[in-house]
Amino acid sequence: MSTKSTLKEEHKFDERSEEELFEEEIRNQQTLDSLVASDKNWS
Repeated sequence: MSTKSTLKEEHKFDERSEEELFEEEIRNQQTLDSLVASDKNWS
């Protein structure tokens, strides 16, 4: 049984999930920005 491939898979997963988290953060920020913008329009 080789651990190399397992480590490789884990590393790939870590990279992908970090990127996904980053993209999600950007989407959240854009949502906040649009909420603030619409809030300003109301007042």
